[in-house]
Amino acid sequence: MNSPSHISMIHDMLEEHHRVHPILIDQDILRDYDAEVTVHPCNWAGCTMHTAVEQRQVAKHLQKYHGISTSATSEDTQQILCLWAGCPNSHMKPGNLPRHVVSHLGVRWHCSMCKSSLSREDAFRRHTLEKPDCQHAKAIVKCGGESLVIDTVSFDGGWSASQNVLCIP
Repeated sequence: MNSPSHISMIHDMLEEHHRVHPILIDQDILRDYDAEVTVHPCNWAGCTMHTAVEQRQVAKHLQKYHGISTSATSEDTQQILCLWAGCPNSHMKPGNLPRHVVSHLGVRWHCSMCKSSLSREDAFRRHTLEKPDCQHAKAIVKCGGESLVIDTVSFDGGWSASQNVLCIP
C-alpha cells in the first residue's frame, strides 16, 4: 500500500513543478478501461488521489490507499466511520462503504423512459423491475461536478502531460 504521505509528497512536487493540481490515479485504472474513465477526487481524510466512480473501483481504492477491507458485511463486523469530507459522521459496515462513497461522488442513474433520478445502481435496477413502463429502460449515468473524464489511451509511461494525470503504482 502506498502511504498517504508518499502520495502527498508526489502530489506536492508535481504541483510545485507544473503550477497546477496534478490528477493522481491508480495505474490499475488504465488496465481496467479501454478508452476513457470517469474519475473523481477522493475526499477521504488526507487523500490527494482521484478514484474511478464505479463501486468496484472505489472498493479497490479504499483497500489499497486507505487500508480498509470492504468485504466485511456480517452482523458481528465492527462498524467504521466514513472519513469523507463533509460526511455527517456516518457509521457503517466496511462492506457498505464503497456504495456509500459512490453517493458522495454525485453519481446518478437516470431512467431513459421516465427520467427518474436514482442515487444507486441497485435502486435503478429495482426501479426497472417495479415500473412496467420502464422495464426496457437504459440507465443514463451522470457524475458529479468534480468528476473528470480521463482518456486512458494518451499515457506515456504512466504520465499524460496533456491531461496532467500521473499513474501511481
